[in-house]
Amino acid sequence: MKKIILLLLLVSTKSLFAQGDREITYGLFAGGIYSSMSNLPDVIVPKGIYEGYTLEEEGKFGGTAGLLINWKYPYAKVSIQTELSYSGQGTDLNYEDEKGLKYKMTFGYSYINVGAQFKYYPVEGFYIGAGPYVGFNIASDNIKYTSNAQEVFGNSGVYFEPDANVQKVLKESLTGKNYFYGMLALGYEFNSNLSIGARYTLGLTDALTTEENGHRYSENKNKINSISLIIGYSFDFDDLANF
Repeated sequence: MKKIILLLLLVSTKSLFAQGDREITYGLFAGGIYSSMSNLPDVIVPKGIYEGYTLEEEGKFGGTAGLLINWKYPYAKVSIQTELSYSGQGTDLNYEDEKGLKYKMTFGYSYINVGAQFKYYPVEGFYIGAGPYVGFNIASDNIKYTSNAQEVFGNSGVYFEPDANVQKVLKESLTGKNYFYGMLALGYEFNSNLSIGARYTLGLTDALTTEENGHRYSENKNKINSISLIIGYSFDFDDLANF
């Protein structure tokens, strides 16, 4: 009887520790990202100032790449993945009016992103993920401005600021800032350690500050949303590194 009880205890203990097993991997990923910043037209030209123009936002393609560590618990079909990544995100703002004036503002920001996502595996390999992230803007004044003002009005006697001057004012008046966002993800992890995934990020806080200025640029809530496709590769920690 004692032997049976001892055997049951050993089996139970082994099962308990088996449930505590985890698979820890580290790796890297890279891919393309399409992003846009909301409400930019209302920052540049407040509503009701004048008519006869269009001012439209246009998302931009960029790149993203990063490092990850994934703590996976197979018995529970879940994992927690922490990440450090870079992303180039921006928006074009295109203006055109009935007098023929056209200009483009390009907001081309770069971010260092830190965050984590909780991943659930409904079937082997396939996962659904979600989590909070923060993007640290490392190019907060990267705004470019180009126009056809000199071509259209150069001989009319009407003075227009050179593009370089307007660009300087924009850099001084509008500052990209750090922001929080949430991420939703879908992907598949192959046995070969390769993985593919799609991500959608939803901006939760304002990503642009309007500094005090004399050019009618106004403060607004400007949030960044993005869609990205990534490919990754992971490496297994050996037993000694399995912390």
